[in-house]
Amino acid sequence: MEYEIELKLLTNEKAGEVIEKKLLSQLNASVTQETQRLTNHYFDTPDRTLRQHDIGLRIRGNNQKFEQTLKTAGKSMGGLHQRPEYNVQLDGSKKQNVDVPTLRLFPLSAWPNTIDVDDLQAKIETLFTTHFERRIYLLTFSDGNIVELVWDLGEVTSGNKSVPICEIELELKKGSTAALFNIAKRIVCLLPITIGNDSKAALGYNLCDGSPVKKFEQYQQILPKNMQIEAEEFVRLLTFLLQDFQMFSAEIRRHHSLKLAANIKQILNALVDNFEGFSHHFPCSSLKLIHMKLKTLVDDWFLVTQQNDKNAIHDVLVRAQTTQLQLDIVQCLVERPWSSNI
Repeated sequence: MEYEIELKLLTNEKAGEVIEKKLLSQLNASVTQETQRLTNHYFDTPDRTLRQHDIGLRIRGNNQKFEQTLKTAGKSMGGLHQRPEYNVQLDGSKKQNVDVPTLRLFPLSAWPNTIDVDDLQAKIETLFTTHFERRIYLLTFSDGNIVELVWDLGEVTSGNKSVPICEIELELKKGSTAALFNIAKRIVCLLPITIGNDSKAALGYNLCDGSPVKKFEQYQQILPKNMQIEAEEFVRLLTFLLQDFQMFSAEIRRHHSLKLAANIKQILNALVDNFEGFSHHFPCSSLKLIHMKLKTLVDDWFLVTQQNDKNAIHDVLVRAQTTQLQLDIVQCLVERPWSSNI
């Protein structure tokens, strides 16, 4: 089993050129480069057993070499994904099936107790495919950090429907997550970037079954300042709020509405209030700086929504400062700088 730690960034078709002509020269890293043309078939049952368990199952083909992969439920925090991954190389010459995954090749411990593997085997079918060119840059830094930067360009297809793939993935191979965020913040300075929360499998399911309806969840959005609160409670709530902000930001870019704008305003105000409370209970310069940047974003959001200018609203959400701020929040919640002051 591998345990991948990955940051996904959505961008445009110019990313490949910018990476090679501008980014790599800034990183001061040893670079090993490879290009692959990948085809992936994703599988599930008609009643979506795997999706209900947040499991991804695929067979990947690359130059007549095949690999079946199982990704099980993990953790996601504002675009940083951590998931267990099981990979099995397939050999067609040994009469291994390269068209449908053989589930018994994965360790039994990989499966939830609620899944009958043999029953699942009999029901799985191909739902959708992805086809894309992948440029891989393995970055080795003098401090020992190793990061794989991947640029994918292609599409997800299901029947006669398709959606584009245009994304950068940063995967930590060795070292500190700070290396991921440092590279991501450099990329944001060079390209239009938004944070990617949906995997390629999620894009495929949305293509097959339709995008799930985004609902504004009602929960306690502000923790009180006048009582002792554990840091984990702030981390949990801020993670929810950030993911809600990213979800509704993506939704309003697709379908503008005053209701979505109001939801985003409420979420931003809750982020401001909770970062203020967090820094009150756990004094830390990183928390205070994020709080100040959030207040600026709230002021800007108020102005563009008062004008009801769709283009201005879009620009605020995709501008570099907004993406940088989201990366700052995720990095802060992952690295926990307040812990050194406790």
